Amino acid sequence: MLVNIDLYTIIIPILVTVALAVALFYVVARDLRNITSAVVARRMSEYTTLRCPTCGYIKVREFRPGDYVGKVEEEKCPNDGSNLMIVGIGKETLSNQ
Repeated sequence: MLVNIDLYTIIIPILVTVALAVALFYVVARDLRNITSAVVARRMSEYTTLRCPTCGYIKVREFRPGDYVGKVEEEKCPNDGSNLMIVGIGKETLSNQ
């Protein structure tokens, strides 16, 4: 006995399945992007602010272990050659936005 197979009864379920799979992939990928961007936004950058006591020149650099406010560094001021002093240590949130 021959079975009469209608082409639309095969194609429509396949198209619906593919469309649902694409939509699910889009939603999951979007959520993963939001999760990774939130993780990146929570990273912190530590910095140290140095100032020349003579002329007031200010330099900001990355924090190094052992830095503390009031410490006189070996780095020299480019204007007058005085040693720079640490006047501040801070953190800021890094973001991709």
